Amino acid sequence: MQIRPLGLAVLFSWLLAADAGAQRTATPPSRLTAAQRLAILNQAAPPPAQTPPGGVDWRTVAAMQKRTQGAGQAAAVGLDQAAVDRTALPILLPADAELMAGARLYSFGDYYTVTANTPGGRVSLSGTASTIPVSTPLNLPPQGPGQLIVQRTVDGQLASFSRYGVLYTVEVRCNSPADPKCRNEAFVRAVTAKSNVLVLGAAARKAAGLGY
Repeated sequence: MQIRPLGLAVLFSWLLAADAGAQRTATPPSRLTAAQRLAILNQAAPPPAQTPPGGVDWRTVAAMQKRTQGAGQAAAVGLDQAAVDRTALPILLPADAELMAGARLYSFGDYYTVTANTPGGRVSLSGTASTIPVSTPLNLPPQGPGQLIVQRTVDGQLASFSRYGVLYTVEVRCNSPADPKCRNEAFVRAVTAKSNVLVLGAAARKAAGLGY
């Protein structure tokens, strides 16, 4: 049975709650689903002409990988290599060794999430390339390169942007509602700006024409 993005979102919520353990209790999800955010980005900026609708721009990915391979290998050194290899998407990680220390990757092939601890909370970085249309228009205009969308969630901040034909999200959750990291957009925007380290596992390298 193939797990689709909406089901994966529920599964990842369960995984993240379990991973947090006694640190915090599960909280309601953000107001927009990953599918809705991807629909907004797709409406605002269609993929490049050489990319099939909803597909990954592997040509650009391959070119970028050849220029930044060393940085990607260094950033992914602490992640489960088996999970990296089965991820059929270009993984983006922040260039922040302190944040990535102890990070964990959950991968289901065409959908992944990396979780990391930050003082007073957690950061999740996700990627998906699947599109599900929404029937109701969503009035959240994209901002700047990558069609960036930033929104407040129940317990933090969520940033979504498009790159290589993939929807990437950076979500910050705080244990305390008074934590500045979650009361304004500065921290989530900073993590988003640093999320430019490209990592390709075996499945992604094959798709990009780079071998295994």
